Amino acid sequence: MQAQELFLQVQKLPLSEQMALLSYLVQLIQREVDNTETPQTVLERMGGMPQHLLSEGGRSDRDTRRQIIDERIRARHRVES
Repeated sequence: MQAQELFLQVQKLPLSEQMALLSYLVQLIQREVDNTETPQTVLERMGGMPQHLLSEGGRSDRDTRRQIIDERIRARHRVES
């Protein structure tokens, strides 16, 4: 069925049925819009970037975090020895 034919058929419907059809179409469009939104990343679902990693000394950098962990492990071994 062509769009023009469909439009003519809808015009022949009673007003209440036209309104019901429009309401249904709005729901379909809204559902489609809701489904096309970009999903959240894992980091966003977890609440964002941990602020304690960003607040001091550039801890958001992997190499910096590795160095801090290495220093803490070495310090712990010095204390235990």
